[in-house]
Formats: sequence, C-alpha cells, structure tokens
Amino acid sequence: MKVLVLGAGAVGTVSALKFRHSALLEQLVIADVNSARATLLADRLNDPRVRPLTLNAGDEAAVARAIRDTGTTILLNAALPATNMQVMRACLDAGSDYIDMASAGTDADGLPKMDDQFALDAAFRSAGRMALLGMGADPGTTNIYAAYAAKHLLDTVTEIRVRDGDNSICQGHDGFIAAFSPWVFIDECLCQAVSYRDGAYRLEEPLTGREAFDFPELGVLNCYYVDHEESKTLPRFFPNARVIDFKLCMDEVTYHTLRVLKQLGLSRTELISVNGANVAPRDVVVSLLPQPSDLAGRMRGKTCVGTLVRGLKNGYERAYYIYNVADHEQVYRTMGVQATAYQTGIPPVIAAELIQEGIWNGFGVMSPEQFDPDPFLERMGPAGLAWRVREEGVPNPVGAEQTEFHAVLVA
Repeated sequence: MKVLVLGAGAVGTVSALKFRHSALLEQLVIADVNSARATLLADRLNDPRVRPLTLNAGDEAAVARAIRDTGTTILLNAALPATNMQVMRACLDAGSDYIDMASAGTDADGLPKMDDQFALDAAFRSAGRMALLGMGADPGTTNIYAAYAAKHLLDTVTEIRVRDGDNSICQGHDGFIAAFSPWVFIDECLCQAVSYRDGAYRLEEPLTGREAFDFPELGVLNCYYVDHEESKTLPRFFPNARVIDFKLCMDEVTYHTLRVLKQLGLSRTELISVNGANVAPRDVVVSLLPQPSDLAGRMRGKTCVGTLVRGLKNGYERAYYIYNVADHEQVYRTMGVQATAYQTGIPPVIAAELIQEGIWNGFGVMSPEQFDPDPFLERMGPAGLAWRVREEGVPNPVGAEQTEFHAVLVA
C-alpha cells in the first residue's frame, strides 16, 4: 500500500500509527494544512517509509497533484467531512481508492451530504476504483456488527438500533466537551435526525427520543436521537428491518448546553457581522472548546460503541447487542490519544488492508455493511479492539452473559 492520510489530528494519528505496523505498507504520507502537525506526527513515527506533506484537504486540485506525485494507491480522509466531495473527485482524477469515516451536512447548512457521495458511484465504477464511506467506529464497526448478526445470529433482521455511550469525565474541565470534531458534534446533535420506520425515512426533532440504555461496563445512560449515517445506509441493505435508528448518550451538561446553543443561535453556520468582522457563531463556539486531541490524558472513563439487532432465529425472537468498549486511560497509556479517536482510527486501517489484499473488493461507492464481516472482525481483536456479543432478554448465569471475540467467530 501507498497510503495518503489527510488530517493529522487525533483520529489521523491513530490511523497513521496503525498503518506503520502493517506488513503491506510501502509508503505513508501524512498530510495536513498545518505543516507543523504533519511533521510532528511523521517524526513520532520515525520510519523511513513515512513523510509529512502540507496540504489543504479542501483544495481538490492540490489533493489530486499530491496523489499523483506520491503514487498513492489508497487515501484515507481523516479531515473534516465537509471536504469529502473534493477529495473523492481528486481520487477519481488522480486514480486512487478512497476511505472516509463520516459524511457531512444537513439540509440546512448546504454542505455536501452522503447522497452526493453515493451519486459518484457510476464514476468510481467506470474508473475501476472503490470509495468506502463511513469506515470508522460509528459509522463503520456498527455497520459491520449489523452484517455479522444477519450472517451468524439471525435468520431475519427486524430492528437495528445503534447505541453509542460514554461515561467519561475530563480532568480540569467541567463544561461542555466533544470527543470528536466539536463542529461535527454540534451539527449532528442539532439538526433533524434521520430514522427509518416501516419502510420510510423519518425526521426526528433534535434532542428528542430520550432513552435509558444499559451499556456494558458503563451502566445506564440517557440517549437521544442524533443524525447519523447508519440510519441512511442500513435500510438499503436490510429491507426486512422495520426500525433502524441511532442514539447517542449525553449527560445533562451536554444536553442543556446544546439546547442553549440552539436557542441563542450559536450553532448557526452563516456569517454574521460583529463589530465590523464577519464570523460564524458556531466557529466562535468551537474555537472556545477543547480540541479532541487536547483531551488525551485528561479523560477518565470508558466509551462503548455498539449495535442492537433484533430479529428471528428458527422462528423465535432474539436480540443481540454487539459492541466494543475502550478505556480512555488505558488507550492513552498505549497510544497517547483518547478512546473515541482510538475506536475510530483503527477500523479504516483494517479495511484498507482487506481492500489491498483483494478480500474486500468491488468498484463504486460502497458502505461497510455490503462486505463480508468475518475477515474484518477476525482482525479487530489483534488490532486492539476486542468485540463482544450480549444476548438481550435471555437469563444467563452470572458472568456468562457476554462473550469476547478476537479471531474466533460464532458459528
């Protein structure tokens, strides 16, 4: 593989560290608009196959030139999702496969959306290239979990409910924080959330759908509808599912802060004039918040990403929550990042290896649930993401209610 990683933030750092250990890696270029950040990460890796590059992910022509100049065969976009369309077009122009970890945009902000990315399917097919969308933690592993349940655990899938929990606290900061891009976090939480019910997409109002969910190792946390990619892609591939949705846990501080941001108009993205300067309210808010990379070493607690899948097996109703838990302190000791970045940055590296080896193959714009989940899940444990299955609503002996998986899959 000749890899170009766009973005040297917390997630890009995890991906770069994992790429360095891949036996398939021939070259790794770490690109960022901040040249110092790219150089620092390259120096940290201290590998002759790795070099930094100053590059603006939103500059389509510059990204295409970088792909050609470096001979890149696969590009991982770890920059803001708002750059996805420019980067995808650059990959088409210069001849590279493409992976990202999230899509951007709502109907209100005018940014490119997932549907715009899928509209490039014919172009990628014609070019003989693959664009894999949403291959992080969620979306990403959550989609793979749904595919695994459909293949191994259930005959018919009737419900897919993605639930994301975090019980962490940040030392030295008792206010509102975001474990991933604050701009994207505010966007996802305050736009209308897409859900799928009985054959039709629905729009749920922001910060509604409060649900107490019992997360393994974390406990019961309140979750709310959040706009997320899974609710848009999974219905394409699970036509028998009656319900597909995504909910994210929020503590009371986060919930009420988001409500205030919306009520005061501080989540808006259009420019306003303030004392002669044009600023976007959301940009001001984001500039005052800790950046995700700055949270490393200050977080205490755990984060859980999982998919609850219900359906029928041999005529009986069954439900399984398939998930991964990461501990912020443990992750920081091993990699120097916080757990959300860790869970997000590893999956695209596994996917890149599967694509390079021809195990995951195909041309066009694709979603993780389209692929065989087994090869991916076989590599998750050795890569540092042990995954588990908890059967819901079935009494089991104490200590036997969940199973940890590494390379061994349920038959």
